Amino acid sequence: MMKKLDLKSFTAGMLVGTLGISTAFAAARISSANLSDTTITLNGIPIVFNKPLISVTIDDESSSSLYAPADEAFDKLGYQVCYDSEKNLINLIPGNGNSQEVISSGSSEGNVVMNLANHANQLNIAESGSFQAESNQTLTISVTSDIKGGAVDLFLFDPSGNEQRITIESSNMIREIPLEKGTWQYNCSGIFKEGGNVRIVGTIK
Repeated sequence: MMKKLDLKSFTAGMLVGTLGISTAFAAARISSANLSDTTITLNGIPIVFNKPLISVTIDDESSSSLYAPADEAFDKLGYQVCYDSEKNLINLIPGNGNSQEVISSGSSEGNVVMNLANHANQLNIAESGSFQAESNQTLTISVTSDIKGGAVDLFLFDPSGNEQRITIESSNMIREIPLEKGTWQYNCSGIFKEGGNVRIVGTIK
């Protein structure tokens, strides 16, 4: 049974990653705080956090609250997070383009399950997500790249957790990968200090 999350607690908890745990809980007495293996999804797609989630129980509360890193959480939702320490202010600027939404199309070319690109004037890329596959399907990865001074690594993880690594430099490529039924995850990251752009589109059919 899905339980409705305490929005007030979650919002406060999201401050942990930006302000530090001591600031977030300064006015509360903690009876317990533990790392959490809870999975957070956006439209059914798991969000991968680099920083841990924390389950915290405050004195006089019967249930614990889940605390997530603000900078990563808002970034995944498509916001740039700016923290002004002097004003103790977090400013959310919409439109960083990192939303976890998976674009799907029903064209004859297949369903788009991966659509990644660096942003204008951004000399790096850092994206992650997942998609569902059926047996005997094929993932076709199309890469357009003219990046210079670095490389991009695309890691694919099959439903059993086995890893495949594709290194992208300054060239276009197409890769076809047989799929097995289940949830596949991907992580794409890299730095290219001398400029250029990269776009990675994955379709399954």
